[in-house]
Amino acid sequence: MEFFKLKPGLKTMGILLGLLSSAVLSQAAGLNAAHHIQIELIPNEKKLIGQNEVTIKNDGNGVLEFRLSKRATQVETRVNRTPREFNFNNGRLRIPLKLHERSGEVRVAIHYTAIFDDPVPTRPVNMDNPGFGVTATISQQGSFLLAGAGWYPELLDSQATYRLTVTAPSGLIAVTAGRSLGHRVNGGKTVSGWEVTYPVEGLSLSVARYLVEEKSVDNITVATYLLPQNNHLAEAYLEATADYLSLYSDLFGAYPFQKFAVVENFFPTGFGFPSYTLLGGRVLQLPFIIHTSLGHEIAHCWWGNGVYVDSSQGNWSEGLTAYVSDYRFKEMKSYEAARDHRRQWLRNYSTLVSPQNDFALQRFQSRYDPITRTIGYDKGAMIFHMIRQTLGEEAFWGALQDIYRTRLFKQTSWSDLQQAFEIRGKRSLQVFFDQWVYRRGAPQLSLNGIRADFTGGIWKVKGQILQSMPYFDVPLTLALQNAKQTAYQKIFVSGRATPFELDSDHQPQKLIADPNEDIFRRLLPSEIPPAVNTLKSASTVLTVLSEKLDPEIKKAAGILALSLGLKHNRFVTESELNGQMLAENDILVIGLPRRNDLLSKMPARITVQSDSFVLDDRRHDKASDTFLGVFEHPTATNRVAALFMPLSVQYAEVVARKITHYGKYSYLAFQGGKNLDKGIWPVETSPLIYEWK
Repeated sequence: MEFFKLKPGLKTMGILLGLLSSAVLSQAAGLNAAHHIQIELIPNEKKLIGQNEVTIKNDGNGVLEFRLSKRATQVETRVNRTPREFNFNNGRLRIPLKLHERSGEVRVAIHYTAIFDDPVPTRPVNMDNPGFGVTATISQQGSFLLAGAGWYPELLDSQATYRLTVTAPSGLIAVTAGRSLGHRVNGGKTVSGWEVTYPVEGLSLSVARYLVEEKSVDNITVATYLLPQNNHLAEAYLEATADYLSLYSDLFGAYPFQKFAVVENFFPTGFGFPSYTLLGGRVLQLPFIIHTSLGHEIAHCWWGNGVYVDSSQGNWSEGLTAYVSDYRFKEMKSYEAARDHRRQWLRNYSTLVSPQNDFALQRFQSRYDPITRTIGYDKGAMIFHMIRQTLGEEAFWGALQDIYRTRLFKQTSWSDLQQAFEIRGKRSLQVFFDQWVYRRGAPQLSLNGIRADFTGGIWKVKGQILQSMPYFDVPLTLALQNAKQTAYQKIFVSGRATPFELDSDHQPQKLIADPNEDIFRRLLPSEIPPAVNTLKSASTVLTVLSEKLDPEIKKAAGILALSLGLKHNRFVTESELNGQMLAENDILVIGLPRRNDLLSKMPARITVQSDSFVLDDRRHDKASDTFLGVFEHPTATNRVAALFMPLSVQYAEVVARKITHYGKYSYLAFQGGKNLDKGIWPVETSPLIYEWK
């Protein structure tokens, strides 16, 4: 079948058949299989009609086993063009082979029909699970088929290549991994062809009424597949994609695929797959996405979708990708921005992950809630930062280049990464990996018994680093400031108490442990300013409804509680609230309360009235203004109080849906549903800072 190439900007359209492979693919060492998949989509029936012809280089297997959705019906199989009996049970299709078929090349054809109709969220409130539990759905609005969902017969334990032909109603264009063979119209239907020549385990598919824009950059096709309402974003995404490809190619090695496409999904996902990313339409419209998430998803083409993850030892790729994209962007901006980013990782961990729900980084597989995200992304990224601090720049980046060069399209484990870092660093990292990857937890440190004695013309500063259980072995930097300079000294912390002694030519003024936030550790409460994440991690919450609250604001309060994922949340009116209830719960106050004591710990920077609020001397009194602040609890230690105060119902629900995305901030001001101001209350004291008065 001949295909014609779409010209950039040609207005072709299609249903988004979410050809979604998991963000992290793995390559199995097993059978070699070449798939030729032909499917037809019938969106108004939520139906897929499929045929998969697989050429397999067999090596003694008497039974071939395929993953195929339990929703598949009308299944027929042929082996070397001859009908063959099979067993199909619980999503596994087993085809027995005759003795002479158990070596050499064998051809298997599988015909089937399936209905895919997973419910898709139209306006999701909580975004903690980026897939919303959707694995396969076909609809006239869009379609989303996840790798591993069984939308085509997938040969288990195989290294596979693919040729895919998708037939859909006229104008519906299919997108997947690999190289486009073009799109053509045939008999009033649109036919899309794709070829994947590198071995992968699992394919995903997206089909929608796309406008296609593309350009060539160093023999790589950079493309956008956007719906008409977002096609004006195409040029900016094409330019940014080209820049990211250049950045990462210089950093790690040549881009491994023939194309990279930005593909629009019909609900707000953010996935990275081999050679493309699938972003929801509303996500694409956010102005910061092109500077943050896009770079993250493109980096996955090197880490996770280029060098595969051996999931039996945990998923290292999210932490590494976060470090070389999100964090590196901050580092390229300024030293201070990078340090603040590391500090926020520590705050996220200390706020959202308790000793009871903590787990080893090795056990992280994928993100589905704030805890898994914090461990897999934030702790994972910080561990790579500590490796970099240990080995130095040349060895760290050189090791990543070695890994990419030698492990491309191969399953790669934490052990493989450790070996590469050890070779470049010329040292053993076994203790490091045992402690930070294979063991849960983090050290909690504080200064103790600090004193300064002037003797023999020198100031001698003595003290201890105290560590709470569990104990870690940590190289820790101490910074001693005096009127002339800041001197740095590294010590090795181990066990409950580690003594140290520093010399200073001038009278010391301030001592800071870990001044650059280079060590992954659990912060003490005094180091963590109240923030949205603090409320999200609260064990019990009372949502207190102020008197005479508009019903629409009450509705927005319910949406806010759902979006924050509040645990054991209970709604009470202000009149129902008593002292015991107040003392035993974190509280979220909706609307200005009559009781002044509920807001008694609100910082002086914010004042509120029934029709306005003033933040940092700026008055907000428009009906479309909304305030959210988190601060200390009025009576209970280690708890917080929060105030959500829309000045009218106009944008209350819109803002309620957005607040969960601002987890690190202590206060937020919105106008017309858009964020105008945000910030974090300053930390007044730290157990790792000592100042001489």
